Amino acid sequence: MRRGFSMSSMALASFCLNPSSGPIDVELVVENVAIVDVRSGKHIEHHVLVVDDGVILDVVPEASAASYVAERIIDGAGGYLIPALGDVHVHLQSYAELKSYLRYGVTAVFNMSGRPEHLRMKASTSRGDVLGPRIFSVGPTLDGLEPTNPLFTAVTPDTADEIVAWIQAQGYDAIKVYQRIEQDALAAVVSSATARGMITTGHVSRLAGIDGSLAAGLRYIAHGEELAFPYYDSESRGYVPMGLPALARLLRVAGATVTPMVDYLESIPPQVLDLDGYLDQAPMQLVPAAVKLSWGERQGYYSNRRNPVQYVAQVRALAGFVGALTHVLQDEGVPLLLGTDASFGGAIPGYSVHQELLSLVRVGLTPLQALQAATINVGVYLNDSGVLDVAWGEIKAGYAADFVLLRRDPLADISATQDIAGVAKAGAWLGQLELANIESALRVEQDELYDKTHAVEAHIAEGDAAALRALVDAYRAPGVVDPLIHPDNCIFLGYRHYYGGRRALAGELYESCALMSPRHAPLWIHVARAREASGDEAGALEAYQTAESLNPWYGRPRQAVNRLERE
Repeated sequence: MRRGFSMSSMALASFCLNPSSGPIDVELVVENVAIVDVRSGKHIEHHVLVVDDGVILDVVPEASAASYVAERIIDGAGGYLIPALGDVHVHLQSYAELKSYLRYGVTAVFNMSGRPEHLRMKASTSRGDVLGPRIFSVGPTLDGLEPTNPLFTAVTPDTADEIVAWIQAQGYDAIKVYQRIEQDALAAVVSSATARGMITTGHVSRLAGIDGSLAAGLRYIAHGEELAFPYYDSESRGYVPMGLPALARLLRVAGATVTPMVDYLESIPPQVLDLDGYLDQAPMQLVPAAVKLSWGERQGYYSNRRNPVQYVAQVRALAGFVGALTHVLQDEGVPLLLGTDASFGGAIPGYSVHQELLSLVRVGLTPLQALQAATINVGVYLNDSGVLDVAWGEIKAGYAADFVLLRRDPLADISATQDIAGVAKAGAWLGQLELANIESALRVEQDELYDKTHAVEAHIAEGDAAALRALVDAYRAPGVVDPLIHPDNCIFLGYRHYYGGRRALAGELYESCALMSPRHAPLWIHVARAREASGDEAGALEAYQTAESLNPWYGRPRQAVNRLERE
């Protein structure tokens, strides 16, 4: 154990003995720690970390510490200081989950399914009105004319530039593409985004293939599994890992960066085979009620599989392939980014970062390489995205004062990243008491909301529009910012009515959801179509106009507005 010292007494002695030296006033000093240099893998001992105005001012030897007088001194008690962690692939669903990221030492997230509410979240956390990580976000997901998901926005070569310009004008940070985008449309999107200083990230186009997607300019691949589809063997229902070094070289030469997302795949079998057990694990207590229910039996993406045993075998084969590929990519020098799909498909916000670190080491990375994927590499990615106003991802002068105090050495055991004694974001320190309070408040808040959220889910599924409206009206109040159900999940649950010949009923359900998520364009498109089907053309026109004001590209609302106005 390293021996600490009293920073305050040293500073006082220095001021008394050397009044002309002028000690520098700073906000925070962290002493008695080993600073983990995640670039070299070395421990910097007998040094103190000096922070002012949210930025690391210096890392100095203990002997020089008396040059600073700090408002607050943190005794690291012989622990280990690492840069804060980042997650470059999350799906933010609520304000409630933002504090959970900080609880787990995650101070930077990249949201991968953008809607207007995320811009408000980003602004709120930037101002300090809401406690949460640094938030960056793509805009609405872009796909081909026959999109993979009906809630995605279709793009063509002719519309790409206008759509990208609109996404940037709204305040989003990057462009996301999906699997069924055509190669020429992808090339047009990447070209337009690059010209505007934005990156394009997302899925490999299944229509263009890996080679075609790289040729179109895609450089940031958001899932390791996106690289697996050419290797699938339909007879064995497995993946043939032949030629992985050649694939890795292709990606390295192209300048590609990959988010492996190993743990996400490894977490699917438990959800398929024992969903209740998966949802009962301790970290689930901090998950917002609406998020947790979205993983449950009624909404869960991995529940109710027709042949669960066969599906699990296939997923395990895919996870094994991605794990092997991840190791090869690391060896070949392809940059890896840590991402988890948090808040989607069972990935717990914040906690999933630590699970992914474990998975990366399990497939062959060293603890240092895994940490680099969550720190330095994330900083490079954010810099490439053009979203940073301060360097991020290392503990060195000039970098953001985002760091995590651990009780154990993560370079010796990567599980030590879960043994957190404190977290700082922009120099604001959250110690053990603050973290415990965050955890306690999240538990209480979600316990109180769970029954209401469960009732909303049931009312939509059962088509009880009156009960849903009454519950929503009672829930809505000044200051309430989170909906009781994610708007996309409301749409999907309502499909049984929407496509079951009960569009008027579906429209009523969607209108209640729109009261909680009034800036969600797909909801208003579905409201409009339901009203139109029931003969309410005036109401449909109003809903289409609302959708157009929110996203003029989703569902082609202008075409519908023009048609109804003519009629």
